Amino acid sequence: MRKHEEFSYLKTIIRDLLGVDVLEDKSRVQQVVNAKMIYAYILKEKGYGCSVIAKSMGMNHATVLHYFKTIPWYLKSDIHLKKNYDRIKKEYYNETDPVSLLSENELKTDIISLKIENKNLSSEIKRLNSVISSLTKNKEKLQDLFKCVENRTRKGTEQQLLYKLNRFYNGVYDK
Repeated sequence: MRKHEEFSYLKTIIRDLLGVDVLEDKSRVQQVVNAKMIYAYILKEKGYGCSVIAKSMGMNHATVLHYFKTIPWYLKSDIHLKKNYDRIKKEYYNETDPVSLLSENELKTDIISLKIENKNLSSEIKRLNSVISSLTKNKEKLQDLFKCVENRTRKGTEQQLLYKLNRFYNGVYDK
């Protein structure tokens, strides 16, 4: 989603839920200040800096910095603000369909990337299935030998048996 679209979408949510236009409303009434703090804090959590956020609200960056410093405390102490913040954040994250906000070129690029990734993953699956098949055939071929060793080896004598098996195979295949 593009920055402008994210900002615009969040402004719309705040206007619809709280009745405040964070860009146009210059009042210092608590409801307006709270709406602007919520707006700024959600965008900060998304990774945007205070200057960009301030510019999107037509404000000074120092005011936004002040919001960043004070809102964590307000969220802990003001139940009404916390409720509004949670509602707006939930609406913003749950209702945003990132695909619908992509341009046609971005969608085409994503589709091509996904097709390439799908092709690569299909090739890797085929390769791994071949390896599994090969290992299964080897395991079946040696299954009786494994059972014999497993059943006849006493606990604690594994190292001694390994030593003897190595000596045996060295004698069998060295000649």
